[in-house]
Amino acid sequence: MSPTNRTRRLQVLLNPASQPRPFTVFKIGGSLFDLRDLPEVIERVLAQRPQSARLLVAGGGAAADIVRNWDEVHHLGQSAAHELALEAMDLAASLLARFLPDARLVRSEPQARLAASDGVLSILCAGCFIKAAESRGHAPLEQSWRITSDSIAAWTAGVLAADLVLVKSVPAPLDMTLAAAVRAGLVDECFPALAARLPVVGWVNARDPDPVIETWQPGDTSSTANECE
Repeated sequence: MSPTNRTRRLQVLLNPASQPRPFTVFKIGGSLFDLRDLPEVIERVLAQRPQSARLLVAGGGAAADIVRNWDEVHHLGQSAAHELALEAMDLAASLLARFLPDARLVRSEPQARLAASDGVLSILCAGCFIKAAESRGHAPLEQSWRITSDSIAAWTAGVLAADLVLVKSVPAPLDMTLAAAVRAGLVDECFPALAARLPVVGWVNARDPDPVIETWQPGDTSSTANECE
């Protein structure tokens, strides 16, 4: 880290008056990477939260599916499969960075907060961010296929005390509870426990001609709040 960045980081962390505006974490679904106008769609979605510090979390998409297949064939084990799936997310994050050249890849909570203080859009490097946050005392993520990028985005939002917006390929399940959304395959098994701690969960159907953020009121989460702890 350069002396200038080190000074800026200390200013953000030590001076309460310099704290950035609240975060919104946007999870970009891996199923969307075949969308030709994805960069424009992302820009339209981000413009709906102009007051937020914005962080993108890329879903693993087809690369994560390859890892899942490798695990089925080679029995990699939970830890190895988890690490390779995070690398798949990081590959997708690199693609987002090429779509959005003014964005900054961030590998830790302090880097994310520094980017926010600088007014820069940030993109999560999932593997490094998770290791850094866990080393700072945040509850570790389960290492299994019950965790997907949806839960990783929710966990990241929890670390940053952020709202979460899921940018998906399907309409918002506005009439569903979290448990029902799990049963329908819309989110993973561990998502309810992590989303229950967040102030707001939003949803965007990115394939809609008008991709508007809708607030998902997922209902009672008490029956699922401890499933992945």
